[in-house]
Amino acid sequence: MIYIEYYSRRQGIGLKEFYEAIWKGQDGWGAGFQEDQLVWAAARTWRMGPHPAHMGVWYSPNFGFERMDAWERIFRAGEADAYEEPFLRVSEIEMAGCYDALIEPARVRNANYYAEFFRATGKIADVQKFYQKRAEHYTDFTLILLVHRIGRLGPDPGGLAVWTLPNFASLEKIAR
Repeated sequence: MIYIEYYSRRQGIGLKEFYEAIWKGQDGWGAGFQEDQLVWAAARTWRMGPHPAHMGVWYSPNFGFERMDAWERIFRAGEADAYEEPFLRVSEIEMAGCYDALIEPARVRNANYYAEFFRATGKIADVQKFYQKRAEHYTDFTLILLVHRIGRLGPDPGGLAVWTLPNFASLEKIAR
């Protein structure tokens, strides 16, 4: 299962303080609860894209909804306080969602990214084929994430594809 948090920086929190606390929280959770892998964390660039501006994508490859029961126990027991408290001090989780991975997510850091939010209008298998063909066509880009929300357990439009790109100028090719 994929779990995505969409969050924003709290008012009055400086950018440096924000990122230090976010990284501490995300890295700490990833080290302390290795069942969950942070596959992608990013923020909008040049104010393009929807609000909130930040998102973290967690992958729990061996779990389904039962992982949420484990999270509930972890939070209630205070086991995650050292990671969660710094994160929530500087940010507000505005929404979250549960998703099915349509490809195996790739963990990539320090790249240029292009995120496409989409609404599936047909079969999910057709969405997978569509993106696989695009990935074969756009060889300068790498499709690192392709997910679709489970039922209504996430914000509209429901689908998210994330690509790495060589530079922002190359957006001309894929975004049109």
